[in-house]
Order: sequence, then C-alpha cells, then structure tokens
Amino acid sequence: MTGVSEDYLDIMAYDLEKGRFIQYADIAARQKVAVIGLYVAKTYYESAEKALGQRISINGTKYEIVGVVERQTSESDEMSEGGSDDFVYIPYTAAVKLSRNGTINSYTFTLHDEYVEESSTVTTLIEDFLYTIFKNDDLYKVTAMSELLDSMNEMIASMSLMLGGIAGISLLVAGVGVMNIMLVSVTERTREIGIRKALGAKRSTILTQFVIEAAVTSSMGGLIGIVVGFIGTTLAGKMMNIDAQPSLGWVIASFSISIAIGLIFGYMPARSAATLNPIDALRSD
Repeated sequence: MTGVSEDYLDIMAYDLEKGRFIQYADIAARQKVAVIGLYVAKTYYESAEKALGQRISINGTKYEIVGVVERQTSESDEMSEGGSDDFVYIPYTAAVKLSRNGTINSYTFTLHDEYVEESSTVTTLIEDFLYTIFKNDDLYKVTAMSELLDSMNEMIASMSLMLGGIAGISLLVAGVGVMNIMLVSVTERTREIGIRKALGAKRSTILTQFVIEAAVTSSMGGLIGIVVGFIGTTLAGKMMNIDAQPSLGWVIASFSISIAIGLIFGYMPARSAATLNPIDALRSD
C-alpha cells in the first residue's frame, strides 16, 4: 500500500482500467478512497468492474475502491502476489494518518521529455536544496532512475562480456575437439586416401571430403546443443514463472557458428589428408 498524490498516475505513466484516480479533493479531505491494481481486483472481486464501489479493509479501516489501474505485466505473464499489479494507492494524507507517525518517507519527481537529459543536474539541485535544510547528507538520499538504469546496463554489459568470454573458450575447446577427431580420422584412413589418390582423386576432392565431414560432425553437435538448450530454457522459464522462449534468430546464428567451427578447425586435418604422398599413404598399415 502506498500513499500518493493526484499526480502519481501521470508520474508513473499508468492508465486506468476502470473508474477514476485519486483527486486533490480526496487528499485535502483525507477521504477514505483507494485505487487498486488489476491483480487485487481480480483476486478479491473477480474483475475490475465488480471491484468499483467495493470497500477494502486496511488495518481495520474501510476504503472505497474508486479506480482500477490497467494491467502492467504482459499478457503472456501471469499476474502474481507481490508483482507489478499487486498494489493499493490511497491519498497520502490518509496514509500519514494511518501510519500514526505524521511523516512522509519519500518524494517522487518526474521530468518532462525535453529535460530528460538533464536528470543529473536536477538530482544535484535537489541534493543541494535538501542540504540547506538538513545540513547533513546522511539524513537523506536522492536516487535518479537514470542512474539506476545506467548501473544496470553496466552490470549487464559486464555479465555479457564474461559470458562471451566463456562462450569463446567453449568454442575454442570444441574446435580443438573437432580437429583432433578429424586428425584421428585421417590417420586411420591414410591407406584409403592413398588408394583414392592413386586412382586419380585430386587434392581438392580429398580436401572437400574431409572439410564436409568436419562440418557435419560439428553441425550434429550444434543440433544436440539446440535441442538441449530449448528444453532447458523452457523448463527454466516454467520454474521461474517467466516467458523464456528461444529466439529463432539466435538458434540460426548458433547453428551457423557450429558449422563454421567445423569448417575452420577441420581445414587443417583436411589439408593434411589432401597433401599426403600416394606412395607413402599406400605403405601405411
């Protein structure tokens, strides 16, 4: 539950599903009215329409529901307790009286679109203003959502870089594995290569054969990885109650990379097979 002013809906950029929002008259008169989230409306009153005019009890005090805020979660996600649709707004004057301490814990400010780039300047101005009143910056805290967003983006970029490094090492290990498999294949089939070259097979033919074999080997590993990743992503999404569907674009990119690994790391063994001397290859056991 949050005590808010009549401007809070605009500040949060929310829209109403039904009814009206808290007005200045409600705040001035400390009216016992409430605006609820769609989760509360559907959980306790079945729908937003049925919730209007009903009374909700908060610490033993009845508040009349005058509005319901539209759904904030996506249609594909299920609304849940504690989620972005689980809230109750009442006039802040009523909330102060209800809390019995007569204080307001926080203030929320918003900037017009043309001043969004100046959020750091506004933050500094607010901090300076509060310092002239409190004379101690430990007594208050000013937080800009843009700063939080920048911090989050930096953290995501760091994690992406770390995951990219892990993926790069995995690709290198996979490439070395493909190379070793193809080197073993060339060694075991040396006599076969010698026979084919003695019968007139060209270097390009031998090279193409082993490169294709390497690409097929790595693509099979890629397909297995895609299937395991699809199953793992789906199960993780259900366990965490989030929509975690694999992206077709990334699936195609992953499969293409697996084929590229086979082509790159399979070229050296294929070239080794293509350059074998037919006489030496025929002598091989």
